[in-house]
Amino acid sequence: MYQMEAIRPSIERLSLAIANSLRLEIAIFDRDQLFFCTPTYLKKKGRTVHSPSIQEVMNSGSVLVNTPGEMPSCIGCRFKNHCPATIEILCCIRVDTQVVGVAALTSFTKEGQKRIQENTPLYLDAVTELGTLISDHLKTAAGDQGSASQDHLLQSALDVNSQPMVLADPHGVILRYNQRAAQLIQSCGATTSSLWQILPEETVRRLLRGSDLFECRVPVGDGIAKLTTRAVRVDDHISAVLLRFSDEVFPKETGAPGGIVGDSAAIQSIHRMVSKLANSPTPVLITGETGTGKELVARALHNQSNRSRYPFVAINCSSIPENLFESELFGYEEGSFTGAKKGGKMGKIEMAQGGTLFLDELGEMPLSVQPKLLRVLQEYELERVGSTEKIHLDIRVVAATNRNLKELIQEGKFREDLYYRISVINLTIPPLRERKGDILPIAKHYLQRLKQRMETPLQTFSPQAEQLLTEYPWPGNVRELQNAIEYSANLCEEKELTPDALPEYLTCPAQELPCKAPAPPREEDQIKALLTKYGYTLEGKKMIAKQLGISLRTLYRKLDQYQLSGKN
Repeated sequence: MYQMEAIRPSIERLSLAIANSLRLEIAIFDRDQLFFCTPTYLKKKGRTVHSPSIQEVMNSGSVLVNTPGEMPSCIGCRFKNHCPATIEILCCIRVDTQVVGVAALTSFTKEGQKRIQENTPLYLDAVTELGTLISDHLKTAAGDQGSASQDHLLQSALDVNSQPMVLADPHGVILRYNQRAAQLIQSCGATTSSLWQILPEETVRRLLRGSDLFECRVPVGDGIAKLTTRAVRVDDHISAVLLRFSDEVFPKETGAPGGIVGDSAAIQSIHRMVSKLANSPTPVLITGETGTGKELVARALHNQSNRSRYPFVAINCSSIPENLFESELFGYEEGSFTGAKKGGKMGKIEMAQGGTLFLDELGEMPLSVQPKLLRVLQEYELERVGSTEKIHLDIRVVAATNRNLKELIQEGKFREDLYYRISVINLTIPPLRERKGDILPIAKHYLQRLKQRMETPLQTFSPQAEQLLTEYPWPGNVRELQNAIEYSANLCEEKELTPDALPEYLTCPAQELPCKAPAPPREEDQIKALLTKYGYTLEGKKMIAKQLGISLRTLYRKLDQYQLSGKN
């Protein structure tokens, strides 16, 4: 373990010399404690450290704070909205794979702000060099004579591999990479040496949890590559993560922005609305039948917004037991109820800080939880279960439902005030049977996605197959269409999809083919037919729920609604 206290005089002399030459203030943090700073910094900001901002630097490697007090990591800071700093550049101080602290260059004047904004790369190099000099002093003080040769050996091991190789620390900061990986990082347009800049956020979170072996496909530059990662452990603790990318890069998925595919006037209108609303803080309610792609629209709102580098947290309101709903959403403090984890737990809403909270199947939310959600939407703050401390929230709320919330209000199952607060903007996605022009583009787009993860000779659709796909009413909407294409991709042995490779329910004798698409079956009749096919057992009901694209809880509600639950 390296201790900065052992070289305090050197750090102080070095920091003061650089501060004077750059005409800026310097602060050195021993992780989340202020270790040393210039007198002006101490006068303006004091010794109290806002830990989330330091943690962000450790995760990213370096951070430019060009709007102090307004960054997501500033949430909860005592200087929120009135930070005395005008600009800051921070970077990690690390020795090998160990993060030992953070160095910061800060200005409290508009003149200093202008200098840094006009020459950001220069000042980023300066603060990085400061971190490197402190690291070298720490190595020398610790008598780490073999470190240079070990570094050379490690770099040689990466270079000898013909595939792109990256070594990152436990926070995602890139420590080393070979020449092949350098090309890959450049193709991603990364602005910092951090995994968070080149990989999807969900992927980085998963691989930093420390899986011994983790494989997936990830977007890289203009394509998609296979990624294999392995955690490097020392004394049962993760000291680094090794990443290997495949040489083979597949074409990236094509399609409309946000993954919403279609050429119909309705879909084009949704694209325009998403572009207009992406950066708005106003809640959005997305309505439409099951399987129409409501979550795709929610993700498009997030991905096209300035919140896109922060979490998109999706909550399915029908899948959480009512007795656990409040603690799952709002979190809880240690000892707040029997079985509560030691140290408490952060709730799903809090996890979305800086990003987007997506509430799917909103109509299934228990009535008892709705008043607390309403308060979150009104005040943008929450209290964990068992706590009186208010946590400020910086989130965008998007909700979706396939139910008529106004009918639920009349039935006393949904609060009217919550409805009006969450439906300020309402986006309705028409069912697939009302936008037939989107059927073939969606089918072809999904086939290209399937070819990236499975082997199939299928490439095109015959005119007869296209006619069948277009004329079918698709009561399960996009989800049912995707299931049909996946079924065909597994069975088809030719390049062209013909009717005999389609699911049976799509095909019928030619003389029975209707001139027009038949009217969609009533939901009640559809459920009755599926009950006859699969039976009333629990396993049968699970199969029915899966085919309808709904949760088992929602199926039980529909069985009660249509009085079909009399059998066991």
